[in-house]
Amino acid sequence: MDKKTRGLPPSFQLNVAGGAVNGPVQLGDYLDEEDSPSTVAPAFPPRESTSDSVEKKDSEYVKEPISSREPPVTQIQFRSRAPVPKPTRLPVTVPRKQVNMTPETLRMVDEILHYVQTYSVQKDTKASELFHALVLALYEARDYLDLSRVQPRGRWGTPTAAAFPIAIKNAIQTAIAARHYREKG
Repeated sequence: MDKKTRGLPPSFQLNVAGGAVNGPVQLGDYLDEEDSPSTVAPAFPPRESTSDSVEKKDSEYVKEPISSREPPVTQIQFRSRAPVPKPTRLPVTVPRKQVNMTPETLRMVDEILHYVQTYSVQKDTKASELFHALVLALYEARDYLDLSRVQPRGRWGTPTAAAFPIAIKNAIQTAIAARHYREKG
């Protein structure tokens, strides 16, 4: 069995106009186009040819070269409107943070996300939205967050390193609960 080569064939060429890659494309608005047929006009002058054709003019037939007739090419004329304001430019880069997760943590995040998607009215909740909500909950409870009892992580593989995330989790739970009960009175 002959394996097919992947990708585009060597004869493939992509020819793009220079104006399309040098900057953003300026598209018109559908409201700019006129609806009336009076805005359509031929764009090219007639071309020359040696053959003759017959065309009806004013109820009589006149022999006229084909060159005087041109295939219709249209141009769209635009209504003049108030100038359109230039769009504001967004920042080129969006600040991001990377969160590295163990396979167990990733499984838990996926389960929580699935739970939120299943039991909330928003069925397409994103992981970033879930993470944002978790950070908001912790941020609002930060005044009650007591990390003084959290032991240092220690060396990788030691019991204190394994206990570090659990100790932070316990401190976060206590802070959120304290905020909740203090707000209720």
